[in-house]
Amino acid sequence: MKSAAGKSVAKRKPASGNGTRATRAAAAAPEPARRDELQIGGRLKHARLLAGVRMRELALKVGCTESMISKIENARVVPSLPMLKRLVEALDRDLTSFFGSDPQAPGIVQRPRERPVATTDPIRKGRGVSYERLVPFGAGNLLEGNIHVIAADGTKHDPITHQGETVGYVIQGKLELTIEGTRYLLNTGDSFFFKNHLTNSYRNPGPREARVLWVNTPQVH
Repeated sequence: MKSAAGKSVAKRKPASGNGTRATRAAAAAPEPARRDELQIGGRLKHARLLAGVRMRELALKVGCTESMISKIENARVVPSLPMLKRLVEALDRDLTSFFGSDPQAPGIVQRPRERPVATTDPIRKGRGVSYERLVPFGAGNLLEGNIHVIAADGTKHDPITHQGETVGYVIQGKLELTIEGTRYLLNTGDSFFFKNHLTNSYRNPGPREARVLWVNTPQVH
C-alpha cells in the first residue's frame, strides 16, 4: 500500500487480535481467584438472607449502593477487606465465623465410624436422641446436616426459630413430626420440608429405633 507521497506503508494488523489472544489466555488460566469471589458472594448473600436484611438496607448500613451489593453477591465485584468487614459486621457477624475456615476440620469423605456423634444438644430439648454429624460442627458452614438416631418413644423439641429451611428423609422406622401444632406421621421413605421460622418437634411412635436424615440452615449466632 502506498501513501499520497508514493512511499510504501506497512499494513497494520487490527489490534483486536492481541485482545482475543489475551481473552483466550485468561479463560484458560486457573481460577482460584474466581472461586474466592464466588465464595465471598455466596456467603454474603447467605448471611444477608439469614439475617432477614434486604439489599437496600445493607447498602444503607455500609454506605454503598444496592447495585454494589448485588454485584458482590453475584461475584461481579470483589469487595476490599475494609468493605467486606463493614458488610459482615452490619450482619452481626465477624470474619472468622463468616468464612468458618478450620484447618483441623474433617476431610471431604467421612466413613461411618469416623463421624462424630453427639448424645445431647444444647439448643434442642429432648430424650433418646443422638446426632450423627454429616457436616463438621463449627461457625461459618452454610448447612447443618445430621442423622438423627431416635430410640423408641424418643422425642425432640426445638424452641428456637430463625430464618432458613429444613429438609429431611426418614431412613428407617417411623416419625411423628409436629410443625406449628399440626402432626404428620411419616414412614420409611417419606420426606419433609419446612421453614425454620416455624416451631417444630418430633417423636418416634414406633417400637424400634428410627433414623432420619436431617439437613437445615444453621442458626446464626
